[in-house]
Amino acid sequence: MNKRLSGLLTMSAVLFAGSAVATNVNAVEAKTSLAMISQDNASHIDRVLGELSRQHDGASSLVKSARQPTSLALSSSLLASDTTQVTNDEDVLERLTAVASNSVSKFKQTGLASWYGRKFHGRKTASGETFDMNGLTAAHRSLPLNCYVKVTNKTNGKSVVVKVNDRGPFHGNRVMDLSYGAAKRLGITNKGVGNVSIERVSGP
Repeated sequence: MNKRLSGLLTMSAVLFAGSAVATNVNAVEAKTSLAMISQDNASHIDRVLGELSRQHDGASSLVKSARQPTSLALSSSLLASDTTQVTNDEDVLERLTAVASNSVSKFKQTGLASWYGRKFHGRKTASGETFDMNGLTAAHRSLPLNCYVKVTNKTNGKSVVVKVNDRGPFHGNRVMDLSYGAAKRLGITNKGVGNVSIERVSGP
């Protein structure tokens, strides 16, 4: 009985030792395989990087510039064209402004002028000012707000310089609405309208 048990123990020890040796061998092989895989990956990465470098060196100047967005944007012919277009537009705008300013400065007009007073006294005008019926102001459809014009009654020759601070008139064939104060200076308050001439002046 003891001999049989001793034999079994001996066999178990031998099997255990063999298993341990096999395990160590597998571990060594696994480490070796991992090392080989790592070397293969490193070699593969080197090849990929080398290929990318070769393609970059052989790329056209446009492609290289595209990899540098800042330099491409600054040197782009499209940007230069847009800049030229903006400059041209600014030049055209300046010329148009000069022509418009010159036209306004030489502005002259004739026609019927009417007046408005108490009904609108204290209200806001188109320029934001408060309408004063006794002030020397006028409403015109197109002249620049806050400009000055000389209005002359063609019937009696009386003149007054008024500030355009409102828009109108919007009905009839009248060319200007004068404040009561301006109409009184021209002598048209009783009749309600008067035949006038209008010319642009630099100030009151």
